[in-house]
Amino acid sequence: MEVFQKILVGVAAGLGVAVLFSLAVFIHELGHFLAARWLGLKVDAFSIGFGPAIWQKKIDGVQYKFCWILFGGYVALPQLDPGGMEKVQGSQNESAGNSDSGRDLPDVAPWKRMIVSVAGPCGNVVLAALLAAVIALWPGEFMQATSNMVGDVEQTSEAYQKGLRKGDRIVAVNGRKVRSWYDMQVEFQLSGSSGSADFEVVSDGVDKSMTLAFSTNNIMGMRVLEGVYPDGQSIVGQVNPGSPAEKAGILPGDVLLEVNGTPVMGASHFIKLLADNGGRALKAVILRNNEKQSVDLVPEFSAEHNRHLIGIVFGIDQITVKPWMMHKGFVAQLKWDCMAVIRVLDALVTPESAGERKAVAKNIGGPVMIITMFYDSVRSGFLESLGLLRMICINLAILNLLPLPVLDGGHVCFALYEVVTRRKPHPKVVAGLVNVFAVILIGLMVLLMFRDVKNRIKLTKLQQQIQNESAE
Repeated sequence: MEVFQKILVGVAAGLGVAVLFSLAVFIHELGHFLAARWLGLKVDAFSIGFGPAIWQKKIDGVQYKFCWILFGGYVALPQLDPGGMEKVQGSQNESAGNSDSGRDLPDVAPWKRMIVSVAGPCGNVVLAALLAAVIALWPGEFMQATSNMVGDVEQTSEAYQKGLRKGDRIVAVNGRKVRSWYDMQVEFQLSGSSGSADFEVVSDGVDKSMTLAFSTNNIMGMRVLEGVYPDGQSIVGQVNPGSPAEKAGILPGDVLLEVNGTPVMGASHFIKLLADNGGRALKAVILRNNEKQSVDLVPEFSAEHNRHLIGIVFGIDQITVKPWMMHKGFVAQLKWDCMAVIRVLDALVTPESAGERKAVAKNIGGPVMIITMFYDSVRSGFLESLGLLRMICINLAILNLLPLPVLDGGHVCFALYEVVTRRKPHPKVVAGLVNVFAVILIGLMVLLMFRDVKNRIKLTKLQQQIQNESAE
């Protein structure tokens, strides 16, 4: 019965992913479609997805299709893209029963082509704004990102030796401002190939700078700042039956505040404090219903984990909050979405340090990663799914406006060329550029898919490792 329930949940989550991603594609193509119809352009087909059609029907000369491969879609506009993108998108004119041969379609003014081109990204922005409004108005609060305050620093660490202390705030990494621990980690990952990063810190109102080396001693190769912990919470997610924690009266939802008088700065910090304590009895302070309570614990040795545990599994730590759910304000949500993709593009086009472009390329995900993120978010909850869809819509809008021939921004460039030069770009040149960039884009997607699968395998191993370490 349990296996059947897991299968049912998995299938439901998969359907949720299909619906959400199809919605992002649909609203984009709907923008193109509505603008084209409004301006009188010929529309041959409106397709959600590529490949063989699951369903199709011709209405008023337009072939509407829903295809098996949901990762994409198109509106066939022969006046906007005669002979170029049609070949890349599967010869939709032929599938729609239309052929350019024998058709004498009127020319379309450049300004109309620009409006139709940008209408798709505008559709994504409108949907993103609606989703941001829903999240902003949703009753109740949700976990937000850990602040940029340092929770604790090990005295044996390089950071401590260079003057970083508990209560300091990290305000910039390599000259870029950071407002949360997540922002700091992003800049740390993109800090180039030097093996270190420059930190700007505010300590008791005094500004100071330091260069700290990072470590990559984990299965995913992610950079970490050894011995430095954020100012987060250590929340109990599960208490094992018969464990020291259960005997002491600890319950799920309790927050571990102190261990033997030392404030706990997140789950990772508690794990270290417990390891340093060994098997000795300890006194902990917990927070329950806004009231502090003291509990006495005697850790028990676990042969499976080869260390002393108290029998709990941690819940969500603030630092693990999904980045697209770090803000509740309407403007703050959309601003973060925009700045996140702009930060990546900036590093790719104008890197500020050696190795920054390579670091960004290493961390970019492809179709498999996006689908996996959708799947995990759907299983996590409705609101988180809306947040991810909002972020994806903003990403689609910005990326589609890049001046590449295969994207909407490319069509805008072709129209601008005609406005400036008073002549159309040669159709063969347009078709050639579109096809070349399409091949490059498809090749990149295939490469990212293989890397996504490889990283997913690594991530599964890391999650198992974290799960084992989180059993305390």
